[in-house]
Amino acid sequence: MLEARKISVNYDEREAVTDVSLRADAGKLIAIIGPNGAGKSTVLRALNGSVSVNRGEVMLDERRIDSYARRAVARQIAVVAQEADLRFPVTVMEFVLGGRYAWSNAWGWETERDIEIARSVLRESALEDFADRLMNELSGGERQRVILARALATEAKILLLDEPTANLDLAHQATMLTLVRARCDRGDTAAVVVTHDVNLAAEFADEVMLLEKGRIVEVGPPREVLTPELLGRVFDLRVLVDAHPISGAPRITPVHERQR
Repeated sequence: MLEARKISVNYDEREAVTDVSLRADAGKLIAIIGPNGAGKSTVLRALNGSVSVNRGEVMLDERRIDSYARRAVARQIAVVAQEADLRFPVTVMEFVLGGRYAWSNAWGWETERDIEIARSVLRESALEDFADRLMNELSGGERQRVILARALATEAKILLLDEPTANLDLAHQATMLTLVRARCDRGDTAAVVVTHDVNLAAEFADEVMLLEKGRIVEVGPPREVLTPELLGRVFDLRVLVDAHPISGAPRITPVHERQR
């Protein structure tokens, strides 16, 4: 279980996040939405211990996250960032295997189990045919899929995903979030997903947190948060909210006024 208790994060004199609380229990997928600059990615970095909080605390299994060694955190929390730092030409298989480093033996070599897990995740992510391709030869969307596969290969029980569907087409957006949703539905994994796509949040999340200027505007089930009033006020945009004809989840459509 990962929990933020009234955390605030400052960048120099600017307070980027103020009094944000969040609890990610196994089986739950939480989506964080909000305008640019709302503090969404900062909350995610604080949850991983990558940035320090100025007030409040982040707890991992009832212990402050800053009391853990980074390797211990990496065994429990996997992060999908918006951009991967790819300084060296590595194959897709090598990159996904890198997600197993927190479990590596004293020699740092991968085991047969590591290779089995990496291959399984590549199959699950429809990336088997990419195993021998170099990461720096992939498109942005293909690379994003591999980055998520690497996170899944860690077998971490907490997934923190920052725009995991960026650069993906519609089919692969659904595939990737279905994989994350399936991990949560097994009951042993929690996921926190930052996204600009409110319809994906509505479809896949158990809980939605709406942020504005680093503060929580509302948090709760999608139907309670994704309302025309709240979305219209925070995004300064008129929206229509109805029910998806198949899933029944809220469906959000921007309403653009024609200029005359």
